[in-house]
Amino acid sequence: MRFIRLLSIAFTLAALASCTSQEQTFEKSIPIMKESPSARAQVIAKCLSQHLPPETLDQIAFYVRSQRSEAKRLFCQRLMTGVVSGRISYADFKAMFQQKKVTPALVAVLKGR
Repeated sequence: MRFIRLLSIAFTLAALASCTSQEQTFEKSIPIMKESPSARAQVIAKCLSQHLPPETLDQIAFYVRSQRSEAKRLFCQRLMTGVVSGRISYADFKAMFQQKKVTPALVAVLKGR
């Protein structure tokens, strides 16, 4: 799916610059996102700044259950909420990046459940 690129950008921004594994970086970034509204806002803003083709926005709109015009904003916000709350794990990101698969946890978070 094309919105994998958007997920990878959000994940990359949340990552800390170090020599640790991606999973460790992901796990280390969660407390920062939990405690810092400005860090969350920066990741969301970067997510929102990405250009996406109309068909990708249609796919995102399907998952977030919205009109295309609101899809990217809801996607970015819900993704951040899911990561910070622990409902989206590194395994969910890994499935998206390596297997091009949307996990049930990711679907639930994106649908606002």
